Amino acid sequence: MNIKNSTAIYRTLLREAFRLTWQRKTLWIFGIFAAFISTGGVMDIATTSMRRVQRGGSFMHQLLDTSFSGYALMGKYIGQMQAFGSFRLGAMIICMTLIFIGLLFLAVLSQTALIHGIKAPTHEHPNIVRKRAHDHLFRIFTIDALTKILGAILVSLTTLPMLWYYVQHSSYSFTIAFVQTLVFFPAVLIVSILSILSVIHVIETESTVSEAITTAWTIFKTHWLATLEYAFILFCLMSLACFVLLGLVIALSIPYGLLYTASLLTGSFVIFVLTNVLYGIFALLIVFAFGGAMVTFQYSAWYLFYKRTEHRSHSKLPIAKILRMFKRA
Repeated sequence: MNIKNSTAIYRTLLREAFRLTWQRKTLWIFGIFAAFISTGGVMDIATTSMRRVQRGGSFMHQLLDTSFSGYALMGKYIGQMQAFGSFRLGAMIICMTLIFIGLLFLAVLSQTALIHGIKAPTHEHPNIVRKRAHDHLFRIFTIDALTKILGAILVSLTTLPMLWYYVQHSSYSFTIAFVQTLVFFPAVLIVSILSILSVIHVIETESTVSEAITTAWTIFKTHWLATLEYAFILFCLMSLACFVLLGLVIALSIPYGLLYTASLLTGSFVIFVLTNVLYGIFALLIVFAFGGAMVTFQYSAWYLFYKRTEHRSHSKLPIAKILRMFKRA
């Protein structure tokens, strides 16, 4: 990338990420399962965490006030679980635990394989990419686990002041909500950025977890404004993609509605079943394809951003749009 074209850095990275995503469609499968761990979008992770804090605060307020919504329903579930007996309950817990472990393994494997597939100079068969992913599983799992633990700690540290303030004042102030957002949102954002950069660094350089986190922190310190700009751009693009997906689903529902109405008017059970089955299949295919493509695109975008910051010639050049504007002026 030439220095004279530095004003188009983001455009170039995103264009290349789109090219990789479109040409390597087999990676979309890994993207679907990798989303269980991380979608690669740091802004949406931070936004989701904020909603989690708000729900946690609301839950605690209701506990202290009278009772929380869903209390009776939860009591019924507990009663039903007791009715199963200790053996069946134990078997259910074991099965659920095994399913969770299996999904976790599949998610970490897919996340690692996805970056390997993006890193490869040419499009490779999914089996080749998957086999390479086994070498980094433990280190990637460690980074993901640390990220989730730090995220949980941040959520707890943010929710507890809510509870204390409510106990003292029996109300929820806009001021404390604003302060929490001001502190919590950037913290979760930084943790998410460090996580994705650390995962990429482990796969790219075969480094240890501590070395990867240190390198990710160095990249963030050097290019903190660029990472935030880049994260915001990706968030806007993914939001736009979600609107496109919504439009496709709505467009697909038009012929579905016509066929559904026709099946009711004619009283044909065959048309009714075929209409619902085909609509369900097409809708799921579109959602999964879009989801896999969006996750693959975001991982590709962050991988290319990482490569740009670690480039020998370009690593010290200003990437952030604001800094480049000042330098040009």
